[in-house]
Amino acid sequence: MKKTIFKTIIFITISIIISCANEKSEVRLDEKERLQIYDMRYLIADNGEYLNVILEENSKNVFIDYKFYTNQSIDMFEFNTEIDNGYISAEVINDNGIATMTGNLSDAGFNGKIDDREINFVDANSPISGAKVVRYTYTNVSPEDASEEDKKTFEYYSSIFLLNNDKKLASIDKINLDINSDMTSDKLDINKLSDIKNILSNDMLSYHNDWVESEYPNYASIFQYRIDYLSEKIASINRYYYLYIGGAHGIHGNIPKVYSLSDGKRLKIEDILIDVNDSNLINKVKEKLLSIRNEEDYFNLDEISLQENNFHITSKGLVFTWGVYEIGPYAMGYSEVLFSIDEIMPYLKDEYKSIFE
Repeated sequence: MKKTIFKTIIFITISIIISCANEKSEVRLDEKERLQIYDMRYLIADNGEYLNVILEENSKNVFIDYKFYTNQSIDMFEFNTEIDNGYISAEVINDNGIATMTGNLSDAGFNGKIDDREINFVDANSPISGAKVVRYTYTNVSPEDASEEDKKTFEYYSSIFLLNNDKKLASIDKINLDINSDMTSDKLDINKLSDIKNILSNDMLSYHNDWVESEYPNYASIFQYRIDYLSEKIASINRYYYLYIGGAHGIHGNIPKVYSLSDGKRLKIEDILIDVNDSNLINKVKEKLLSIRNEEDYFNLDEISLQENNFHITSKGLVFTWGVYEIGPYAMGYSEVLFSIDEIMPYLKDEYKSIFE
């Protein structure tokens, strides 16, 4: 009897230990939910091109956002493939054409070929190597036997994005709070997946309830992140969103956020430019926009302003951005122009002239 009781106690103790250690795998989800964890690495090449390499935990799946430069903007290819002992081979077709990528991903970076061009990507010189992303997905689809008028589809994709903070810096904690401020005002722990799941699922409920009561059959809400730039002093993070609640098309765009790593402050364009009303700078912005499209494609470039303008930082310079409908019709989409480091340097305040180092 004593031996049986002793064995039972040991079994319960071990079960508790295993349960605590495996909290990530014990988050309760229903059949419509999915919770995925990703490691995101920011890798940069000598020519300024960069990758966001996103590895799904406990999976061979790898997603690679490849950013390159054409004209005054940044273009991209998105590769979605599998990794085999570090080796990657993928092909993708989009509006920019066809791209192929082959090579090896390791702790040292990515070495291989893009369109038969040898290229090497390495970690940025930054206290931050990348981020953890927890993605929550919820889908609700009408039964297959539902009539055409009763068919409805609900899709929700959202994430918590946390920059790695191995050095336990207060400034990075501050940045992570701000990045996720629309979800929570509390500090997040990547190991407490049940808390993160509850935050994201609670946010989903308001969208889902609107969909249930709406007359629109299809609803989609997507939020996802990428890293545009990491350096010793700056982190530039971009949040993409897409929202469809019926009609001819959805609404999409990017929400860029630029942070100082020294104090965690989110930087506004007014913080770094000497004068946002500088007529010379504004005229150069117009010239760059006109090098991309004809003047009649825009609403009114004579009224363009840099005040409270969204912007982000890359290894090539500063990018001014405008969302859908800001300076042109929906068909124009998201607009951006790149000012190289040399071009933007005369307009930066002295304390921000070193942000690209």
